[in-house]
Amino acid sequence: MASKIIFCFMIGLAGFLPTITMATEHWVGGEKGWTRQFCELPVDYQDWAKDKTFKIGDTLVPPPSEGLTTGHDVITLASPGKKWYICGFPTHCSDHNQKLVINVEDGAPAPAPAAPAPPMKYWVGGDKGWTIDVDYQAWAKDKTFKVGDTLVFKYTKGHHNVLKVNQTAFKDCIATAPSEALTSGNDAITLTSPGKKWYICGIPTHCSDHNQKLVITVEAGAPTQAPAPAPGPATKDDSNNSYKFTTSANKIFVGGLVLIWTILTLV
Repeated sequence: MASKIIFCFMIGLAGFLPTITMATEHWVGGEKGWTRQFCELPVDYQDWAKDKTFKIGDTLVPPPSEGLTTGHDVITLASPGKKWYICGFPTHCSDHNQKLVINVEDGAPAPAPAAPAPPMKYWVGGDKGWTIDVDYQAWAKDKTFKVGDTLVFKYTKGHHNVLKVNQTAFKDCIATAPSEALTSGNDAITLTSPGKKWYICGIPTHCSDHNQKLVITVEAGAPTQAPAPAPGPATKDDSNNSYKFTTSANKIFVGGLVLIWTILTLV
């Protein structure tokens, strides 16, 4: 009676225990095993292997020979690629097809994608700042500007300004919409879209006679990952139930052990 109760309890308890993914144990040839023939018919090991996936960490039991002779030899697949096995007994391979070739996949998880580089802050003109008679194209030529980066125009307030213009106004040094010029002396512009960007100083003659202008090409940055949707009530309830379920399983497991011990003591 005690054995029956214990058996039934353990069968019921199995439904509460978590599932753990383990390496696969492949019994070569299935019920036929590793042999040159079965019921006078050759064993087709490639037919046995064709619908199976072999990965690093899996084992072949009993595996093809490789000089192993216990009759229950185990080989753990430790590297990806093609693997070839034969039986070394005379004629077993050549006349009875006792051989196996499999392809082992890499079971290692794919490496995590590299984190995108943080946004850069560029001080236009370097230590010279934003002023007249500086070659700003030479300053910019070895730099890569991306969406999210920031340009900082540093200058003496009242002596210069910063005006974003189009290509034509840049070429002809036309101060379009002067009321939109930046004038703080420490103007920061975040690059929010890819493409060509043109900037000039709107003070008369600074662009036309003293080359105070800058054009850059902005590259698209790393794609912005959409935020994960907020979990709905169903998800929250599932999470809570999972916790309660695990706690209940633990209580059942401990209680079951006490029950088994008590039954065994009484029998």
